[in-house]
Amino acid sequence: MAFTIRIFEKNEYIYRLLKKRLGCFYPEAYIVNPYIDEQDYEERFSDFTRVLYDPANIDEEEIADISSPIRLTEDGGIIDCARLISLLMPTEDTPSFTKTVTTGSITAVIPFVYSDVRDNFIRELYSGPDNAGYNIRLDFTSKLRSLWHRSSGCNMTALLEACKQKRFVPEDILKYCNMDDYGFLTPGSTANYDDVYDLGVGRSITLINHAADLAHSRNRSVNVLAVMEGFRTNDLPELLANCDKVYILLPARNAAEDLGARELINLITRTLGQERVSVYYAEDFTTHRSAEENIVQRRLVV
Repeated sequence: MAFTIRIFEKNEYIYRLLKKRLGCFYPEAYIVNPYIDEQDYEERFSDFTRVLYDPANIDEEEIADISSPIRLTEDGGIIDCARLISLLMPTEDTPSFTKTVTTGSITAVIPFVYSDVRDNFIRELYSGPDNAGYNIRLDFTSKLRSLWHRSSGCNMTALLEACKQKRFVPEDILKYCNMDDYGFLTPGSTANYDDVYDLGVGRSITLINHAADLAHSRNRSVNVLAVMEGFRTNDLPELLANCDKVYILLPARNAAEDLGARELINLITRTLGQERVSVYYAEDFTTHRSAEENIVQRRLVV
């Protein structure tokens, strides 16, 4: 059945994301934006039209004559495509992907290398096919060592502060994230240089436990990557307890011969089990060029 999805969205980048995501589930639909697409030839071949809108872009009175327009954003400014897809068509015609959500995983990376080498390793780690709806990155590091810096009310400090509240639930992590230049949803760096450590290790443990609950939930498909630096060795077992996989990244093979490195590897392996711990060396993987920083995200599309 051919139909039209009309999206009132002034941000062209957001519109392109929506068109690509919705088009995967409704390939027979004509997806248009009245602000960009000038002509309406698609209506000649459509059985009906559904309208998506954001009150920030259009006055609701302008679409008052349209039957059942669908609001794009939820609380926190998140555009949840799974919700939109379920509302676009009658229940019997809706794709069944929302009924088969599987759990994701939480992975920790403990790097002892320069930050650019660390991030090249992470990009290689996540370069393969991935069916997760969300890939979240949390940098438990100093501000200087965090990958993503952007002036915003959403940052790692705000998330660490919020997670101590009794009303905080794992899904709230998404409210503090935006898309970075490599496809991760992340709160980015802390507001101040050492907030991760100044707030105490207990706060980081609380947040990573929430992140593990989010990754292991069947309500959403989520993968979480936690980058951990600067913690006391004795605190690592509790920080890593709920991680499905831990990668220890060393600069070279001879670094593994260092007494401190051997003790760290043995401690984590004894705590988590050998199957959950892997040691990598920077000399063993290819360095990729940094991606161009040309993505501007106003809101989160998931």
